[in-house]
This record gives sequence, C-alpha cells and structure tokens, in this order.
Amino acid sequence: MGSSPLLSFLVLTLMFLFVTPSHSSEYDAAQEPAPPFTSRKISRNSEKVTMSLYYESLCPYCSSFIVGPLAQVLETDLMTILNLRLVPWGNAILDSNSTIECQHGEDECYLNIIHTCAINLWPDLKKHFNFIKCIEKQYKAPDRNGAEESWEVCSGKLRLSTQSIKKCYDSGHGKKLVLQNGKETDHLRPPHEYVPWVVVDDTPLLDDYVNFIHYVCKAYKGKSLPKTCSSHPNTSINKDTSLQSACHSSEAMSGDSSGKHQMKMEPLA
Repeated sequence: MGSSPLLSFLVLTLMFLFVTPSHSSEYDAAQEPAPPFTSRKISRNSEKVTMSLYYESLCPYCSSFIVGPLAQVLETDLMTILNLRLVPWGNAILDSNSTIECQHGEDECYLNIIHTCAINLWPDLKKHFNFIKCIEKQYKAPDRNGAEESWEVCSGKLRLSTQSIKKCYDSGHGKKLVLQNGKETDHLRPPHEYVPWVVVDDTPLLDDYVNFIHYVCKAYKGKSLPKTCSSHPNTSINKDTSLQSACHSSEAMSGDSSGKHQMKMEPLA
C-alpha cells in the first residue's frame, strides 16, 4: 500500500511524456517557412507608384503646377496608389566655392530651404504640401508679401510651428537638407533640362508632365485601378500650354549672375 503513491506518480509522468510535445518537435515546426504576407498593408504600399516633382520655389510654372493639378489630385483616390515626393532645388547651382546660386534671386534660395524644412519636419504629405501650396499662392498675391512674411502667414493658418521652421533654417540644418536635394537633382538620368521636372517610377515625363495621371495609372501594377484613372484618360488631360511651359536650366546657367542670389554653403561630408 505504501508504494501506491509512487506508482501513481510514475504512471502520471509516463502519460505526460506521451501527451506533451517534445522541445525538438516545437523547434522543427518553427523552421517551417512562414506563409507569404500578400494580404498585409505593407504589400499594398510597395505597389504604389512613386512620382517625384523636382522644382524651385519661385518658378511660375512650378507654382501653377503645384497649386493647380497637384493640389486637385490630392483630393482624389489616385493617392491610394501614388507616393508623391517634392524635391525643392530646381535650377540652382552649387559652384566650386560651395556657393549656391538661385535662378530667381534671394527669395528663391530662402524659400527652397523653408520648403525643405517643412518636408523634413512634417513628413505627412498633406501637411507639408498644403504649407508649400499656401506659400506659392501667398507670395504671388497682388500685395506680394515678402518671403518670410508669406510662409509665416501660412504656418499660422495651418497651425504649424513657426519656431520649428526658424530653428531648422537658422541652425543650418535646412541648408544641409537642401544640398541633399541638389545632389539628387544633379544626379538625375537623363539630366533635368527645366522645372517642373516630373519623374514617375524613374521615367521622366519631359514636357508632358501635366499628363502625370495617365502615366501614374499606366505604371501601377496593382489589381484594381482607382476611379480617377478611368475618369482621366490620356486624351482628356488639359493641354494648357501655360502649364506645359517651364523654367529652363540653360537660362539659369547663361543668365546674368547679378540677378541671382548667392549663398555660402558648407559642403556636406
């Protein structure tokens, strides 16, 4: 009778060993390949078409494109397949003395950096796009506010921190960021000839940039196109010649340097 508890313990132990999976079997199961993540949101994001706009702040054709077609498309379902990037630099030139020369004068160099700071501070597209759109509208208004006043008005309207933008500019961080934009712009292949210069998945649209919706829809590899694609066929795009005009880099290169703003910049490491 005294051995009964020991016998019961042995029987229970044997039953536990047979019923419970071994550590080695768990390890083997972990080595099985994971199922594909085809249904995850990241897969949909990876299908997005990337469109980059290379521009400069005071080019009237860049401004018309930003406040017109681009602003309109942000309110459509095309944004479900579009990754839009803004790259302020345009036809600016970095000379051998690390000095930046801007095509449309002092305010352009200044506002290119302000735009760049906003993009860096607020990566959310709608936040920095609305700020940039506001500046482009504000600066060309009939009363023509100064460059600093124009962006401060916009930051106030959109409740974006004026102090954060000033800190970005005054610290020199914005200058470093805009130089990175310059490097990216200068390494475009083929080289950009003017701005706006629109690139859809590494393909430049050249003088047909206003027709960007057609090219984005054509480049999309997903299963279902947004409704905007069917409502904007290639032949129905507005061919407004003023929007197809551009600020040419050759004019910036050959123009009178006295009309340009020069800003001393520290070269990036």
